[in-house]
Amino acid sequence: MFCGDSGTAKTVTVFSAFRSLDQDVYMFLSVNFSSRTTSRNFQDVIEENIDKKSLKSYGPKVLGKKMILFIDDLNMPVIDKYGTQQPNALLKFLVEKNQLYQRGGDLELRDIVDVQYVGCISPPNGNNKVDPRLMSLYCVFNVTQPSQKSTQSIYSNILSKHLAEFPDECQNTVENITLGTLSLFYQCCEKLPRTPVKFHYIFNLRDFSKVFEGLLMSTKDIFNDKIKLVRMWRNECIRVFADRLLNDVDKKLVIEDVIGGLVSQYFKDVSEEVLANPILFGDYRESDPTDDEKEDPRLYEDLGSWDDVRTKMERMLEDYGFDNKPM
Repeated sequence: MFCGDSGTAKTVTVFSAFRSLDQDVYMFLSVNFSSRTTSRNFQDVIEENIDKKSLKSYGPKVLGKKMILFIDDLNMPVIDKYGTQQPNALLKFLVEKNQLYQRGGDLELRDIVDVQYVGCISPPNGNNKVDPRLMSLYCVFNVTQPSQKSTQSIYSNILSKHLAEFPDECQNTVENITLGTLSLFYQCCEKLPRTPVKFHYIFNLRDFSKVFEGLLMSTKDIFNDKIKLVRMWRNECIRVFADRLLNDVDKKLVIEDVIGGLVSQYFKDVSEEVLANPILFGDYRESDPTDDEKEDPRLYEDLGSWDDVRTKMERMLEDYGFDNKPM
C-alpha cells in the first residue's frame, strides 16, 4: 500500500514497477474507487477477470499467469451509517481469506488463487479513514513530496529537452520559468488556504505538472522568441491556478500580485509585453471547418486581441451557415 498526498506520483510509481515485470508471467487489473463505488461494483469487476480453475478455485483468465489487482484511491468509498466502507469490507475479506462468496445462487464460497493486491491511498487528514483492520493486512509505504531542489531539477530537465531545438533565448528561460512556477505554487498554498466555502482550494504537484504540460504544447515555429514563450507560461499559470478561484479578490491576488510580480522579477526585460492583456490562447486559428478532408494543424498559439478572436469566430459561423445570427 502506497500512502501519500495527491500529486506525489504514487500511481505513476506503481505502473512503472508493473511495466518492469515479466509480461509473460503477470497480468494487471486496475480499479479506481470513488465515492459511488459499491461492493457489488467491485466484485463484478473481479469476477469479469477470473475463471474457474478447479472445483471451487478461481483465478486469472489467462492460463499460467498471476494477476496483480491494483486499487487506486482506496479511501474514496463513502462511509455508510454503520461506519464501514462496503468495497473495503469486501476487500478485507478477499485479502485476508483469499475467498469470495458468490452473489445469488447457492452462495458458493470460492477460493481466489494467483492474485496479489496493491493499493494507493491518501493520508487520513480530511479524507475518509480506512478501516485499520484492512490496513494491517498491507505493508504500507509512505510516499513523500519531493524537495524543492528535486522538483526544480525534474521539471527543468523536462522543459530543457522539449526546448532543445528552440532558439537560444527560449532555452535560456528554462531555469527562471521553473523557479517562477515553484514560487507561484508555494505562494498559492500559503496565501489561499482551504476554507469551508473554498473547499477546493487544494494545490499540489499535479497543478505544477499541468503548467508544464501546457508549455510542452509549444512548437518552435510559433514560439520562436522569449516574449511569446513567457506569455505562454503566464497563460498556463493563470489557467491552472487562477481560473478555479471564486472571487475577484483572489483572482487579482494571483494574476496581478503574484504572477505579475514573478514576471517582473524573473523576466524584467520583457515584462511589459508579457503582462499585456488580454491573454488568449487556443489551437483553432488555422482550422478550416469547410474542408472535411484537410486535417487541422491544431497549433497552440497566442490568439491576440478580442477583436481577432471575434473575427475568427464570425468567419467560422459564416462557414457553418450561421452568418445571419449575431454572436
